[in-house]
Amino acid sequence: MLKLFRIELRKQVTSSTFWIIIVLHAVVLVLVAMNFRSLLQNANIIVNNAPDLDLALKPILRFPDVWQNLTYIAGYFKIILALIVITSVSNEFAYGTARQNVIDGLSRLDWLLSKIGLAKVLALFSTLIVVGIGLSLGLSGGEQVPFVDILERMDYVLAYFIELVVYFIYALFLALLLKRTGISIILLLVYDIILEPVFSWFVPGKLSNFLPMNTLDHLNTFPFAKYIGEPTYTIVGWEQMAIAVGYGLAFGLFAYLVLKVKDL
Repeated sequence: MLKLFRIELRKQVTSSTFWIIIVLHAVVLVLVAMNFRSLLQNANIIVNNAPDLDLALKPILRFPDVWQNLTYIAGYFKIILALIVITSVSNEFAYGTARQNVIDGLSRLDWLLSKIGLAKVLALFSTLIVVGIGLSLGLSGGEQVPFVDILERMDYVLAYFIELVVYFIYALFLALLLKRTGISIILLLVYDIILEPVFSWFVPGKLSNFLPMNTLDHLNTFPFAKYIGEPTYTIVGWEQMAIAVGYGLAFGLFAYLVLKVKDL
């Protein structure tokens, strides 16, 4: 695996697109966190029996709430890093790099594993950024924070990592299936925003929660309702996490089956 990682790393570090997207993702997460704090300082919300509830007074960016809230927000920007996965796969087919790798002795499975390794590294990169931002926000108040409060709800950080890995493997599968960067990105967005919500209307009961993107969404449901007295999950649904991992394995298998029959 280390050899495969080195091969993939050499491909990426020479790509200007890779570095542009990496920096863009990091900058977006930092700017969102900074502006979110500014927004809270000026935001009021009207709720029943609690007019002018000042969100800035709520522990939204304090431990332990910051982990759930920050990973929820960061999840909306995973599409940025998914662009690296899609462009990497599409370009290797367009320029014959994948074929040359196989000619040079790399098996198709090894090639796929190198891309899955890329997905994991990208997910880890984003997770570390989120952890850094979370620590900065949580400790910025100046008060003494018990270590146990810092660790509480960090299971949402693990859920965020899993969400990203599965999403990137899904993007990898689409890129292998379509071999076109633009079409793959469009389908990635259209399925998430339009197609799966439409499918959900026709799936009976709560079965729609087990559709791929819904499963990822339910790893961290909307966390802010608790600040206005609405019931909200404050623990990770481990069964949802197991289902998400299952989808990751399934997408990886589908990607391999596509790769086996595709001309390089």
